[in-house]
Amino acid sequence: MIQDSKSTDNLDTIKNKINNIPAFFKNTLSSTDKRPLVGWFCTYTPEELIVAGGFIPVRIFGRKKLIKSESYFPINFCPYIKSSWESLLSGADNLKAAIFTNSCDGMRRFFDTANKYLKDTPSYLLDVPHLRGAGSIDFFANSIGNMKRFIENLNGKKISNKEIKNAIILINNKRRLLKKYSQISTKLPELISIFSYFKVMELSMISAPEIFTDDLERYIKFIMEVDAENMTNLQPNYKNTPGIMIIGNFITEEKLWGMLSTMNLKLASDDLCISSRYFEKQIELGDDSDFLNLTAERYLNKPQCMRMADHGLKLKEIENNIIKNNIEGVIFISLKFCDTMLYSFPLLKQKLNELGIPALYLEIEYNNFSEGQLKTRVQAFLEML
Repeated sequence: MIQDSKSTDNLDTIKNKINNIPAFFKNTLSSTDKRPLVGWFCTYTPEELIVAGGFIPVRIFGRKKLIKSESYFPINFCPYIKSSWESLLSGADNLKAAIFTNSCDGMRRFFDTANKYLKDTPSYLLDVPHLRGAGSIDFFANSIGNMKRFIENLNGKKISNKEIKNAIILINNKRRLLKKYSQISTKLPELISIFSYFKVMELSMISAPEIFTDDLERYIKFIMEVDAENMTNLQPNYKNTPGIMIIGNFITEEKLWGMLSTMNLKLASDDLCISSRYFEKQIELGDDSDFLNLTAERYLNKPQCMRMADHGLKLKEIENNIIKNNIEGVIFISLKFCDTMLYSFPLLKQKLNELGIPALYLEIEYNNFSEGQLKTRVQAFLEML
């Protein structure tokens, strides 16, 4: 489709409005909520219990510049953990407590370090079982119960079932809106940039959930209110643009998302710790609910990370996403020194070869990578599709 200059101007105006994230998330970005913060590091952490305890759950993204943390860990240690430890040492987040999980050996050592050297910030290690099933759900429900008691001790009051139920409803609503936004972004890649998509996902993890859901609801409403007929006329031809699936761990690189936003690709699906693994699957409530068991069931059966996954089931999950979303290529992104991801990629590559889907493997530092080199590799990959 060839557009005249007037249509292009209209499209650019609409795109600029939609991708001006601070304009839609003013309340989120300037929250005056004075509730204390509890930090978390892994999507297996039930935010519902933190909210029910009267705290704001915030995912720790870490600090870009490392000053002290390098002296605590080996040089070939997880860069996200070192960045997060720098954040905890600085005290900038003013956390009431921090919730860790046994998601990998690095995270367990992170908990040991925080427990020893950060006496003023209580730390809790949530034991997440590797397997799934009735026994695993019971075990994890018991672990969540222990976490509940840890949170109760922080402010000296019991958490009622009503408070847990209300928190579940709130976080369920956040997940529902995030999934809706993800679906809209997939359908409108010419309007919502990859940078904006992941920026909203990041905000969802560091904002008071009540404020964020209000902002996100208004944002989605604005997008939906854009005249559908005019938008169809304004859409450029994306027929020859390849649909890409991004798979990885905890990737929050604004430079990377900005770079991908300028390239000839559509983000048709993703499997990351900051997106689908975070918002997929609700907690199903009944009339007489065992909230801890239902919470455990949801978190163990959501899209799994590579460490937690039965690889056969994980590969099948990825295969289904590839078929459902007409994926033409996979970009696999891993933080440096993440052994879990390194071990998983050969199995995934074998499965992708069977499906005839090309894959690109990128290994990056946390908050530190060569944009030029990555751009060259991604461009070469896209040209091959």
